[in-house]
Amino acid sequence: MHARHGPSLTHPLFTGANFTPTKFDTNGDKAWFANTLCRFIARDFPESMWTQKLYRRLSLTFGHIAHCDSHGFWAEFFADLRGKVAFLEETLAYPCYGQPDYTYCDAEHAVQSRLHAAKTLATYRALRAAEIEGAERALLTRLREKYEGVPPPRTTDLPTLRLPTPPSPRRNHVAGQASLL
Repeated sequence: MHARHGPSLTHPLFTGANFTPTKFDTNGDKAWFANTLCRFIARDFPESMWTQKLYRRLSLTFGHIAHCDSHGFWAEFFADLRGKVAFLEETLAYPCYGQPDYTYCDAEHAVQSRLHAAKTLATYRALRAAEIEGAERALLTRLREKYEGVPPPRTTDLPTLRLPTPPSPRRNHVAGQASLL
């Protein structure tokens, strides 16, 4: 199970006009990074999108350290829900130091704004809480069966876990009316 995000995390796309170039990177480079990172997060951090280029830039932003290499960074943050929550917490807590003509602070701010608007951290925290609860309930069931002789409950007896759903994408009101015709 993974988080679902509405278009607020990935749309509208960032453009170079949203950012200030640095001495070594163009404003287009910053737009690429912000769009790629938001898309990576929105798709639940797929390993297929974890490129060396994304790793190099991400390891230099939001106060993240390199964790020795791309594989170490991946293992620390993206292999499981615990790591994804930690990554989002660190990313959102970072104060984005510097000036946009010297650092990626403007791109960091833009990504943080999108993450806040999409309530991404809350969604991942809810998924992690459900994961922990499921593991604890399974352990409780095994222990009760082992020590008390209580048979495991039927699946119909188990409570249904309800996860928060992200807001649905906003539709253009006028376009929505036109589709009714």
